[in-house]
Amino acid sequence: MARANIIGKILIIDDERINSETMKDTLEDVNYQVSLADNAQEAKSLIQSQSFDLVMMDVWMPGQDGMSLLEEWIDSGFETPIVMMSGHAEHKDVVRAIKLGAVDFLKKPLHDILPLVRKFLSEQAVKQNQNGITGIDFDAPLKVARNIFEQEYFNHHLQENNHNIATVAAKAGMERTTLYRKLKDLGIDKNKA
Repeated sequence: MARANIIGKILIIDDERINSETMKDTLEDVNYQVSLADNAQEAKSLIQSQSFDLVMMDVWMPGQDGMSLLEEWIDSGFETPIVMMSGHAEHKDVVRAIKLGAVDFLKKPLHDILPLVRKFLSEQAVKQNQNGITGIDFDAPLKVARNIFEQEYFNHHLQENNHNIATVAAKAGMERTTLYRKLKDLGIDKNKA
């Protein structure tokens, strides 16, 4: 059975494996891709080899603690949103984490993680799209603007899905034959988008 599309990549950094495994299971059940790191060194290796949409990091870990890793990453220009977590943080820890650049500070154990993750990732998507859709002249007639948007939309999904028409049609909510006609009308070569 084919796995459903991944909707976001999350890195959880926590030396309490039972906590991170529980979070991972919950998130993977709804198609997030989750990687786990037990400490700062493992997290740094993962960050070097792949990109993530969200990092969730414990404050207290053996070796380098979460606060110093947060500070290190923010100082180096790290742009992925980081959420700090702790089961016994003081108010000053929360304030420090936010001042350093964390997007939020959560108290462990996290009982309702899905709404929190969805909130962080949707806020990130809004921030990334604040400048609007590229390439559209908003003074153009609606049909012209719509065609530009549709060209970007279909080119993006064709590239993301290895030009698999069935997958792109399902994402767009249309029949494959309708998608073929739409691509032809927009001048998109379904094999080279």
